Amino acid sequence: MILMIHGAGATSLSFNYISLWLDQELQTIDYKVGESMEDIFKRIENPDEVTYILGHSYGGLVGATWLDRNPDSNVKGLITIASPWQGSPTARILNWFLSDPVWHDMKPGSELLKAVNDIQLELPVKNLIANPEQGGNGLAGRSTNDGTIPVDSARNVPAGFTRCRSVEIQHGHSEILQSWETIEEIRKFVDDPIGDTATESTLRIARANIRPKFKPDQQPIKEPFIKGY
Repeated sequence: MILMIHGAGATSLSFNYISLWLDQELQTIDYKVGESMEDIFKRIENPDEVTYILGHSYGGLVGATWLDRNPDSNVKGLITIASPWQGSPTARILNWFLSDPVWHDMKPGSELLKAVNDIQLELPVKNLIANPEQGGNGLAGRSTNDGTIPVDSARNVPAGFTRCRSVEIQHGHSEILQSWETIEEIRKFVDDPIGDTATESTLRIARANIRPKFKPDQQPIKEPFIKGY
């Protein structure tokens, strides 16, 4: 079963298009802006049957936090889509007008973001980044953004995600959920989460684990061959 968690201010209807093209059993949950993580977690039905978590935007942070608090779950992998791992300047603006805690939590450097970036996950993570070809807008910051969050915020996943592969898709923050490319990336991951996240980096780390003296950040040094010795 794939558990799908929408972003702040959205609903599970965000996943209507993606849901049409996935063969797995799906579960969506709806929550309101301002609900605590604990209240959101209570909405998950039959958590032991969840094998994958897919989260859009803030939903990716919710999914990662649930996994951190449930290390013995049956989840095989986490898929995050346009998730603001390092927050967003937009949250600062919204926090001026709205008192909902989520906007405070999404401000860069917040306590929630510090906690999220301390999460250690060994299971496979596929991080889909929205990077629209036409560019973003000024409200989401001066840096390159997807219309809602800075692209760099989505790129900079927590250092504790030891097996993570990021893929950039040329659509905006919400448009990425209507993309066939997004569906294909989800399918590949669900079919083989280990193989799909076997990047050059993870392969080097795996070699280092097999050969303790091998240094993954360095090329092996060839010993000189001298004839007669």
